[in-house]
Amino acid sequence: MAQDGLVPLEYFTSLKTEMAMKDSVLNVHPEMKPFSYWTVQENTSAPDSVASFVQMPFKHADDSYFRVSPRLNVGLFNQAGSRHNNGLTSVGGFGLGAGFKNKVYLNLDGVVGYTNPPTYLQTINDSLNIIPGYGYFERSGNRPSGYDFTQWTGALAFKPSKQFELFLGRGRHFIGEGYRSMFLSDYTSNYNYLKADVNVWRIKYIVLYTQMDQASNYPTKTYPIDKKYSTMHYLSLNVTKWWSIGAFEAVVWEAEDSVVNRRFDINYANTLIFFRPVEYSMGSSDNSLLGFSSTLRPFKGVTLYGQILLDEFLFGEWSAPFRVRLLGDSTLQTGYWANKQSYQLGVKILEPLGLKNASFVAEFNAVRPFTYGHSNATQSYTNANQPLAHPLGSNFIEWVQITTWQPGKFNFGLFTTYSRKGFTNSIAVMGDDVLISNTERDLGQREYGNFMLQGRRVDVANIRLNAGYELVSQWNLRLDATIYYRLERSAVKTNEMVFFGLGLSTALWNNYLNL
Repeated sequence: MAQDGLVPLEYFTSLKTEMAMKDSVLNVHPEMKPFSYWTVQENTSAPDSVASFVQMPFKHADDSYFRVSPRLNVGLFNQAGSRHNNGLTSVGGFGLGAGFKNKVYLNLDGVVGYTNPPTYLQTINDSLNIIPGYGYFERSGNRPSGYDFTQWTGALAFKPSKQFELFLGRGRHFIGEGYRSMFLSDYTSNYNYLKADVNVWRIKYIVLYTQMDQASNYPTKTYPIDKKYSTMHYLSLNVTKWWSIGAFEAVVWEAEDSVVNRRFDINYANTLIFFRPVEYSMGSSDNSLLGFSSTLRPFKGVTLYGQILLDEFLFGEWSAPFRVRLLGDSTLQTGYWANKQSYQLGVKILEPLGLKNASFVAEFNAVRPFTYGHSNATQSYTNANQPLAHPLGSNFIEWVQITTWQPGKFNFGLFTTYSRKGFTNSIAVMGDDVLISNTERDLGQREYGNFMLQGRRVDVANIRLNAGYELVSQWNLRLDATIYYRLERSAVKTNEMVFFGLGLSTALWNNYLNL
């Protein structure tokens, strides 16, 4: 079984689980993932009937169990286009799972692997010294373009009462209704965490404490690795059957600096505070973020959703461009560098036109320059050199469309994305890399004149068609075939690639290839 007590974050599995709970709109908060077994159990009319695809660990809630399961991922691909390449991913390992009387769950997954990815992913891996989603790698002794890696995932889940769920483990989380998240996504590698979920009336509230990693001298060096911590809160309220609102906040701080060894700061342990007042009282310069979300359900199965994240917000600076247009005051300076916000708008339709087991998602994302970064690069909103929110970091816009159909043991998906991103050029730092200190803008005296998509613009289009068949339900073991087209275009060059892939895997995590 995959991640006993927690539904895997893998897209098809999470989506099918959400569809099984769509009738419990007042009790379910689908933006908080991974779903726990208890959430599924309490919000489906017949939880036993969905056991196979939501990884329910047993059919009878009072049973106790212990099991060992394999972990497998073997995939081959052929890359054709401006550069030709054949690639291989090979991952093997095991999973241990246990449950006691529907009160306690324990799982531990360990895998070792080798990958020789497509050329564009090799570039990302080498620049970050990371395989996104897995973690730090070592160069393979067999092939210089290959990477060896390991990954550990685990969780101890405990439900002391009907209202509370507690989790201690190493893994990832996702907050959002869509495919991407402006708050917290599962793109990054695993991190250590302690999480508490509170369910009262129509409210769900989560508190998440984490320990993460960060390279201290990026981009010149990806070692040594420093520790940092974060605390995150998310509150979701289902106001009615058709309207929900949410609030998110996070703070990130380094474990140790040149003055003091802070470790976990007890000031951020309070579960019911906003971080800004605490920061001001401490005289702290830690990295804080604040976000708001809302969903509307005008029809059954249709969800309109949105997120706004504020990294920095000064109303006078934010409104300056509008005042210039309305008042014609040309003396006003615009494009203040600390206008750091991100936005998301989307629509999700479950079973469109009455088509059973189908879904449709259309989404728009935009992140302003320098968002998620910080003057102290170690305190950026990242983990292990990867963004904690959107994989593209900042200074970009993106459109997403996903259509899926999952009849029986089959799954079919069409994933399309188009992004335009502005990159740093030879003139100045453009706020595109969240790992670069925001103070680097000073090199170009760029207090003002910072606008969306500034810098060297690159467009990337991805189209991926996936077909899969579930071979062993208890392991979520699938046979997958993929056709993937990627186009990257800038003012000076165009790279076009086509991939054909075939693989066999236990589908537990998302691998974000559409970058």
